[in-house]
Amino acid sequence: MLTEGQLLAWEPPAADASRIDGIGWRMAGECHIVTIAFATDDGAPATTPPPLTADILRGAGVLRIDSAATSSVIADQLVETGLIERIFVPVDAEGNRFIDLVLSGPAVGRARLLTSPARLEIELQPGGPPDVGRPLVADNIVLVEPGEGAVVEPLIDVFGYSTSTEASLSVSVLNAGATVEDAVLELASPEGSWTAFSLTIPVGDRVYDRVQVETADGSVVAGIPVNPAP
Repeated sequence: MLTEGQLLAWEPPAADASRIDGIGWRMAGECHIVTIAFATDDGAPATTPPPLTADILRGAGVLRIDSAATSSVIADQLVETGLIERIFVPVDAEGNRFIDLVLSGPAVGRARLLTSPARLEIELQPGGPPDVGRPLVADNIVLVEPGEGAVVEPLIDVFGYSTSTEASLSVSVLNAGATVEDAVLELASPEGSWTAFSLTIPVGDRVYDRVQVETADGSVVAGIPVNPAP
């Protein structure tokens, strides 16, 4: 089992799956088994999963499954069982769906594919280094990066997803309360689902200790303390 990085990469020559049709889980002792089912355009069980990858992003505190599926019957789901707190299924900039399993603690994992019907099975067990990050989850925004445990870097990558009706959010880089850099984070129009956003902010060698996300009226959506570089 792996503590971090890619668990699986799948690039079939052909696949009939285009929809995430269900996400289930079960416990087997300390082992948490998650099964993702895929369907065709017309909703029938698919025989072959779509192209996908599965990675443990330990610093972000999520297990991410990127896929070529273009629709999903699930937008998000509360789990709070075993090693998974919550599941999100956002749409990315290319219109594909990815799945974030938000981890509740240190975990090791492995993945396997099943066909006829098409499924992806993820197996998680407690283990690995204790330094696991954590996304910031608010009512209509999830900030995956920077997350808990973020450190000072010359480039700040802001990544997450939102169902907000706001057209944009403000991102401020602060040091002792003073603004070091600010930027505007454009949000895609809501589609009734979580929609991914990303932004890179260059700060160079300037010192900062906090990244803050605000709405147009100045309400703070997220404030992330940033630790000195190791």
